[in-house]
Amino acid sequence: MTQHISSRQITVGTAATPIGEGFVSGSTFHLYASAGGNATIYVGSSDVTVANGYILHKGLPIVISVPERVQLYAIASNAGETISVLQIGGI
Repeated sequence: MTQHISSRQITVGTAATPIGEGFVSGSTFHLYASAGGNATIYVGSSDVTVANGYILHKGLPIVISVPERVQLYAIASNAGETISVLQIGGI
């Protein structure tokens, strides 16, 4: 199986924002929010909210495994927050 690595910066607001979709055979997402932002960022499915999302603590990277064709989303308590994304998986 061929492996693929993709990196990007995603600006997140107060509506669920797509971060990425799992590649063939799934993907591992490495997510990082800079400690400089003012809002709290949460990740989850398309219905993620600030009440039900998994918190992405500023300055502490997290790793999430996502199955093939499953989309990962983020939302922030204020608009204009940035997440660094490194996605690794099969293509």
